[in-house]
Amino acid sequence: MTTSLSKTPEMITAEGQRLAQHWSRYGQDQLDSYLIQDVEHPSINPQSTLIRAFVIDRLFPGEFVDIIEEELFFAACACHVLQANRQGRLRELFEAVRNTKADAALPEFLRRGFRLVTGRRFDLEQLIAGLAKAITLGFEHFSSPFQDVWRRQFQGRSATAPRIIELGCGSANDYRFWDAYGIAPQVDYVGIDVCEANISNARSRFPKIRFLTGDACCIDEQDRSFDVVLACDLLEHLSPAALDAALVEIERLAGDEVWLSLFNASDAAAHDFQPVDDYHWNTLSLSETSRHLGAAGFSTEVVSIADVLEQRFPGYRHYNRAAHILIGRRDVNGPPIRPVKA
Repeated sequence: MTTSLSKTPEMITAEGQRLAQHWSRYGQDQLDSYLIQDVEHPSINPQSTLIRAFVIDRLFPGEFVDIIEEELFFAACACHVLQANRQGRLRELFEAVRNTKADAALPEFLRRGFRLVTGRRFDLEQLIAGLAKAITLGFEHFSSPFQDVWRRQFQGRSATAPRIIELGCGSANDYRFWDAYGIAPQVDYVGIDVCEANISNARSRFPKIRFLTGDACCIDEQDRSFDVVLACDLLEHLSPAALDAALVEIERLAGDEVWLSLFNASDAAAHDFQPVDDYHWNTLSLSETSRHLGAAGFSTEVVSIADVLEQRFPGYRHYNRAAHILIGRRDVNGPPIRPVKA
């Protein structure tokens, strides 16, 4: 697919310029790493894990449900370990996992019987040790065993490449893991970010991939040019007018699906806009966002990250109950989305 996204100055709104200036304060090195730490590390973060699952299930529908389930378990275990570290309980947790006599003191999802059934592709002791190292030395030293699992699954495989555009791609924060996991060659991807430093970082990593400076509120591309429009942790930072404009652009560009990964959303009837200096830190209304998508012809599905993990893994408690993924599907009569088992 040939894209025609432009980089002309008039395509950046005044708010986009303010956002670009805000993020540029951090410098290229910090931008390259600040969303790759702790629970935000995309090989750990449950929302990043689910978005990869959506991509994989679109490529090979229903084929890898069991691996997806186990990687979600890996994400839950990793998040629990990192929460224990913040609470000063990492050593205590590690000793309880190693000591068979202390097994009953663990939450059910970490007990040996549960792990033997649910977590065959990774070792919890090794995961804790790997995270302890990353906490000390930096998360660039951490890698998930599922990186090799997925690369083996995709070796010699190909599917019809979906056209995916990611708005607010940062310094290829998630895409670098799509590449590491072997997903990237299977998709026709474009990444857009309003911050030049982010795009410079992304291009340095992936010079052959289309990373472009642009504003989510005004994208120079034809209607329905992409199968999927993805936006992660973007909409919460926009003013009311910019949020509406960005949603209109997302709806316009999406041929099939919209995936909105939200870190701060609730069941409230209306958005709660909170200006913070030169940008926003909003709590988005899931129902209001769903209505916006519905008016544009999309059926919607809300995925609560806490519910996905806590219903599967007894005793797990998610660190961010406001985290959701809002899925919009243009064809309301299409097949159900199947990233994970019900």
